Amino acid sequence: MRTIAVAVAGALLVAGCAQVPTSGPVVEVDQSVPDVASTSFVRALARPPRAGMSQTEIVQGFLDAASGFEDSHAVAKMYLTPTAAQQWDPDAGVRVYGNGTETLTATTQTEVTFTATEVAVISRRAQYIPADPDAQLAQVFGLVQQDGQWRIADAPQGLMLSRAGVERSYREYQTYFVAEPGGILAPNPVLFRSSESDVTEELVRSLLGGPGAWLAPAVITGFPQDTTLVSVSASDGVVRVDLSEQALAADEVARQQLSAQLLWTLRQVPSMRAVVITAAGQPYPVTGAETIQSRGSWPQYNPDGLAADASWYMIRGGAVLSMGATSVPTPVPGAAGVGEPAVRHPLVSLDQTGVAATDALSGEVLTVRTEPGAKWRPARTDGTSAGGSWDRTGLLWLPDRRGVQVVTVLGSRDVALDLGDVRSVQISRDGSRALVVAGTGDAARAFVLRVDRSAGPPALSAPRQLPTGPVRAAAWSSATQVALLVEDPGHPSQVATVDLGLLSARLLGGPPRARTVAAGPNRPLLSGTADGQIWQFNGSTWIPLVAGRQPRYPG
Repeated sequence: MRTIAVAVAGALLVAGCAQVPTSGPVVEVDQSVPDVASTSFVRALARPPRAGMSQTEIVQGFLDAASGFEDSHAVAKMYLTPTAAQQWDPDAGVRVYGNGTETLTATTQTEVTFTATEVAVISRRAQYIPADPDAQLAQVFGLVQQDGQWRIADAPQGLMLSRAGVERSYREYQTYFVAEPGGILAPNPVLFRSSESDVTEELVRSLLGGPGAWLAPAVITGFPQDTTLVSVSASDGVVRVDLSEQALAADEVARQQLSAQLLWTLRQVPSMRAVVITAAGQPYPVTGAETIQSRGSWPQYNPDGLAADASWYMIRGGAVLSMGATSVPTPVPGAAGVGEPAVRHPLVSLDQTGVAATDALSGEVLTVRTEPGAKWRPARTDGTSAGGSWDRTGLLWLPDRRGVQVVTVLGSRDVALDLGDVRSVQISRDGSRALVVAGTGDAARAFVLRVDRSAGPPALSAPRQLPTGPVRAAAWSSATQVALLVEDPGHPSQVATVDLGLLSARLLGGPPRARTVAAGPNRPLLSGTADGQIWQFNGSTWIPLVAGRQPRYPG
């Protein structure tokens, strides 16, 4: 086998921003990740080779048959010579190419070249790794004749699947690890075959195998090193997980962490009601937990990281107002709710005890506590609160065009970032990742980066570009999904959501003259417009909600 070109990764789907009305059906750019609890799947019918097939037909037949997983790819192996069939390892990973971008060319009598736009790889660890923009995949298949029929003698290891083939053949799950230093869980996406009806054991083994290389520097695990799975069984909804004796070395905190990791990971199994953990066949006591840990255990580790009763916030008349359960705009306690000085671009901490905003006249960033009598104080930064965010530790992250600044009570410091003009930096509520908008005009794009705290002050690294066109604003919808306000020349702005596992994007339309987007877990999407109105997305339609500007959920 000869590989002509290998360029790993690239923006997946460029979601064109066609004009979408504020009402009517949701417009889907790409099928989003299915709900693992209820989604069925369609099997691709693998067809064996027919007599007289040409060289290109043999290669195409092999690729089609390899997209199914029945009988250990028995049909796909029929397209190979006996020796090639023995040597071919379909589990060596998957190279994913864009739908409709592939071509097959018979370059010689015994060689067929496959070319396509490469969009991702799926590693042996079941990690979906996006490709670099403009990456191309080119692969040469060597063929020979056997008994008068063409067969492949030289095939690449692993699989080559179209994006549609991946969505048809895989389901996305999450394994959970502890974000540093926030202490709640961060998701680590993995893909399992749709044909697997029970993924309980696969989830536990994947969890014990640790996070993917991209996320690893941002998280820790409660499982002691070299802990393995002895057995897993389920009866009447109770999953019993027996770990190896290495698990006994975990201290009190680590046992709580690994319990939370297991419970949240196994919540994706619809039949799971509770989990019992043992080590080397013996009971495994965990402080604060019963022997039988129920499905709802460890709510304090919720990866979405936002209180169920959290308000959202906005600007009206230069003051910061909250919108809580009563849906009545209420000035927040302290100077932020007064409007003197008038401020804009409010940022509210995750615990809702602090506010940062920009003085509307001077452009200075100010901070204040949300308590009666509290006064504004300068934040001592060159950044701007427009596009900024708070993390779980109380650090304030602000874009400053040159990059990113992190603000503490002691001052601010620069965080190196080589993405150009930074417009927005949104830290995930678990603290492990950053959603960054960088670039200007039509070149503005959204990236997800890792927040690496393993070597001292937090750093941003390993950017992955998201599959949309120009981006004006961004927010975290949940631990696994982001919302973007996207723009395309000649078309109205609209909101897109992107699921961060398979990077599936959906366009949802938007209100007229949209300028900002706000999102939160299990909360409605909000958008502020140029004429001072805030609109809400109700699942199919954008509706005007209240007068105000720059809506914002905590974080």
